[in-house]
Amino acid sequence: MRLYSLLPAACLLLPVAGVAAQTAQPAEAVYVNARIWTGDSLAPAATALAVRDGRLLHVGSDTAVRALVGEGTRVVDLGGRRVVPGFIDAHWHLPTQSRADLVGAGSVQEIVKRLQAWAAALPRDAWVVGRGWTPSDFPQNAAHKQYLDAAFPDRPVFITDRDGHQALANSVALRLARVTAATKDPAQGVIERGAGGVPTGLLKESASGLVSRLVPPPSRADIARRIDEESRAAARFGITMVQEASRRAPRGDVFEVLAAAAGADTMRVRWYVSVPFDPGVTRAQLAQYVALRARHRGPWLRYGIAKGMLDGTVDAQTAAMLEPYAGTDATGLPFWPAATLNRGVARYDSAGLQVELHAIGDRAIRMALDAYAHARRVNGARDSRHRVEHVEVPHPRDLPRFKALGVIASTQAIFATPDANTLTNYAPLLGPRRAASSNSFRQFDDAGAVQAFGSDYPVFPMDVIRGIYTAVTRMTPEGTPKGGWYPAGRIGVEAALRHYTRDAAYAAFMEQEVGTLRAGMLADFVVLSEDLLSVPPEQLLRVQVVRTVVGGRESFVAP
Repeated sequence: MRLYSLLPAACLLLPVAGVAAQTAQPAEAVYVNARIWTGDSLAPAATALAVRDGRLLHVGSDTAVRALVGEGTRVVDLGGRRVVPGFIDAHWHLPTQSRADLVGAGSVQEIVKRLQAWAAALPRDAWVVGRGWTPSDFPQNAAHKQYLDAAFPDRPVFITDRDGHQALANSVALRLARVTAATKDPAQGVIERGAGGVPTGLLKESASGLVSRLVPPPSRADIARRIDEESRAAARFGITMVQEASRRAPRGDVFEVLAAAAGADTMRVRWYVSVPFDPGVTRAQLAQYVALRARHRGPWLRYGIAKGMLDGTVDAQTAAMLEPYAGTDATGLPFWPAATLNRGVARYDSAGLQVELHAIGDRAIRMALDAYAHARRVNGARDSRHRVEHVEVPHPRDLPRFKALGVIASTQAIFATPDANTLTNYAPLLGPRRAASSNSFRQFDDAGAVQAFGSDYPVFPMDVIRGIYTAVTRMTPEGTPKGGWYPAGRIGVEAALRHYTRDAAYAAFMEQEVGTLRAGMLADFVVLSEDLLSVPPEQLLRVQVVRTVVGGRESFVAP
């Protein structure tokens, strides 16, 4: 068995010399003296597991597993620690561009400070780019180019917000992109304007592309390095599979680097990668996507899902709502007419492809469900497992439709964090009634829907333990507000675990391979420092990942 790391000294390696194999197929490694949550309702608990050829040879008692020890078997005593199936991030993005980190800046002054520090190592004529700001970082929640112009009067600056649905450009960047008062709003985008129609620098949805197209792309070497770095980071959080939702065309550097890594068997996490959803997709494109799925059916890299954007975000007031945002007459920005969307979903469905639609507002969520219902009527019912991504503000009337249509609610546990932006921008825009049910994970469980948890990284950290903490407490990491923000939406730790493992595997048609721990499954599991099933909810953040195993390989071991 190939190892990526050395074992920590604290982990006892038991001698196995002289132990006769009691089976014709001894294990390569066994992990004993553990408390295993298998996720398998038929055998929910165990104390040991055995690994061979990347799969679980046996999951059960220490006695049964020790019987599989042979002369060359590694025996690892886990000291009574909790073991769970490998975590699966059901909504994740690969960031290929190096950018200044603006997450949690909290003010314009801090944004500028971070941009200046990041730009100091660059050539004087290089673009200054960053990501992660929120409206609450700016006075009156209004991002404006004036704040960037004062600090960078002679070089282009372009910074995207935390959600990736709006960006702020300074005057130099706007001038290079030839964005002026005469520039028309692009389809599915908005150029925010001030007096006389002069752009303020804030570009929403597709309008950001007017400037982002000028930012130099990363090299293939940069992309390969980022894939390796992000895979290592995922392993540190106990993640053994990511479901990449960036809807890139299946060509170019990202596609080729992933394919090469899968072919060389050098991956650290498993990838389920989306292709673009376009209602006007041609038969030739559909055939290409189907062939791609057939070509990449191995355990490390898979295709077969198409990602589409149906609306924007609440913070940008571009999420499509049935009723206006509080204090405004704006209802958001649906990206396609219903008839166009329905035809497109039916096309992908007829080709046997899974569809995932970004839909945050209640109007967009209803449109997505209507499109999936239309595809079922046109093509007949099948195990399609179409998905609604984010599904932040569903109308109560639509909740039962997820189970009825077999549609997966792909939610992000950490989205329920009641941070400054949530409390001062997001919730006020929704108003109390809609805010009370936004990112409420209990409502999907109560409706019997399959709910898969992800992070939307890099929008939020891919920290699974923090995601579980947020879903269970609905508090910030600092423990506020006491009792949780709209606590009726909280769920239990075991439910959160299911959403990060078994349900996330189901969302990718992988439940027969990963997501639970039983004999024959791929050997993906995580060892934790403490038992998160018994730690008080408000103390869940003290639980650490100490070991991540994917396909029998130790992709991370804590120092």
